[in-house]
Amino acid sequence: MKRKMPGGPLNPVPEYRSIPEMLQASTSLYKDKPFLVEKSPDGIWTKLTYSEFSSTVDILAKALIGISERPVVGLTGSNSVEWATVFMATLRAGGIIVPIDKELPAAEIHTILHYTGASILFYDAQMPQDLQTSIHSKQIRGFQMRSQSKSGNSLESLLEAGAASNAAFPLVNGGDDIALISYTSGTMGAAKGVMLSHRNILSDLRQMLQAVALVHDEVFLSVLPMHHMYECVCGFLCPLCHGCTIYFCRGLRHVAEDLADTRATVILGVPLLWENMYRRIQGGIAARKGGMLKFRIGLAAASIAEMLGDRDARRKVFSPLHEKLGGRARFLISGGAGIDAAVVAGFRKMGMEMLQGYGLTECSPIVAVNRDTANRTGSVGPPLSEMQIRIENPDESGIGEIVVKGPNVMIGYHNAPEATAEVLSRDGWFHTGDFGYLDRDGFLFVTGRKKNVIVAKNGKNVYPEELEAKLCKSGLIQECMVFGKESELKGEEIWVIAFPNRDRLIEMAERQGKSLSEEFALDVVRREIASLNSSQAIYKRISNFILRETELPKTTAKKIKRTSTLREAGLGPVHSHKVISK
Repeated sequence: MKRKMPGGPLNPVPEYRSIPEMLQASTSLYKDKPFLVEKSPDGIWTKLTYSEFSSTVDILAKALIGISERPVVGLTGSNSVEWATVFMATLRAGGIIVPIDKELPAAEIHTILHYTGASILFYDAQMPQDLQTSIHSKQIRGFQMRSQSKSGNSLESLLEAGAASNAAFPLVNGGDDIALISYTSGTMGAAKGVMLSHRNILSDLRQMLQAVALVHDEVFLSVLPMHHMYECVCGFLCPLCHGCTIYFCRGLRHVAEDLADTRATVILGVPLLWENMYRRIQGGIAARKGGMLKFRIGLAAASIAEMLGDRDARRKVFSPLHEKLGGRARFLISGGAGIDAAVVAGFRKMGMEMLQGYGLTECSPIVAVNRDTANRTGSVGPPLSEMQIRIENPDESGIGEIVVKGPNVMIGYHNAPEATAEVLSRDGWFHTGDFGYLDRDGFLFVTGRKKNVIVAKNGKNVYPEELEAKLCKSGLIQECMVFGKESELKGEEIWVIAFPNRDRLIEMAERQGKSLSEEFALDVVRREIASLNSSQAIYKRISNFILRETELPKTTAKKIKRTSTLREAGLGPVHSHKVISK
């Protein structure tokens, strides 16, 4: 579909029919360039070139072909060279890769392997021993990545077998052949395997690179788990396609240090990462004598210089901050959930370009993304070039369900035709389950999840995500979850579960000559909610709150587990079943 894109002409991007074909093309172009880099136990960054990676992929693919023709391979573990190698070798062997969250309990991993028919599983040393044992007992060939020994169940032994193999590579047609099955959250019958083809993933990659002007010398810092499609496609396959280098971050607590060390230019993150980083930056400025005054003067000076034509003014004024983050960061990319618009604006004022995007696993995953040449704060950007978007059943504000169509929309849910039919029409329109609207320039704004929407007694919709962002703005509430609770007299009331920022509360208590207590925390949260309520329409006001002493439960992609949060608060649904007597 041809349409005028905000931000000007699209960037030229080559087209490929299969993911292995893309690897071969990148290897030919960037042979001796570092592709994957990770830190060894002795603290040395170890580099693997495109040629070395491709060679190892071929060796492992031959070994996999020797085990099973067109194998279905489960893959779970931390981000690593081995993870990337197994992923690509499976596709090179003509197989289907099934990335699995390493934090899932054993029962869920077994369920996913069972549903997909996977006969091979790769895992790392962090997998519990009892799970390793049970995997082997279920006639699944299990191979440990980074094993200390070259036993028959190690990746190293498999590579030795592949090196000695004369197996011929199958023709990987790509196109609409299934490349990957990614399971959404849920257990047993609730889990859904999203089937993505080579065409789905490659079309999403192509459209994304058309929208955002990456250069071949970009350095990515891989922070998010690679089993998640956001990181897998945007943080692994995207740099592979474009000849970039990937450094594997050692973990969330090492992000700032690894950023400085690697001098990364592109970092993909989720709102929790960026919001915490922004709060720490602001806290550090405020802690210095005269820090906030100097900061405001810097912002004013940068704005004036920018108006006079100095496009790099903000980077120059805030160069000490940039240097702490490596000095070369070009794009901070936020996805996975909605982010506070003030955080995006704050980073941009300091000369850091933050691009917010929107996607779902079912869309491979990107649907829309802001461009470096067209970046609208608060929006998730214009739809990708080949994506069609319509807003279904909009209300008086133009807000309705976001429905999309394009070459990156999934084939369907694995062995679940009824579930597929519920969200995917015969003519290819996918119902996202998200609410939002398009502005007059074609930028998409996401207001919240359809299933989370609270219907006020006057019939108006209340979007929990909007209230959550506003409540966390002051920094006194670290995180929260807004939800609707039915009452007999008032319909669906608005409640919130809040986890306060303990450090900020301690500082506040000490300034007042008090000690931190539950009563003090309750009073602070109560006043924060009252302050928010005073600026909201009556139907949007929060009526009750629950104070939480620990962080809210989250997925490995740092999304709040809403059902688990409610259950832990004694408010979650309890499913009971009748016992049939004999």
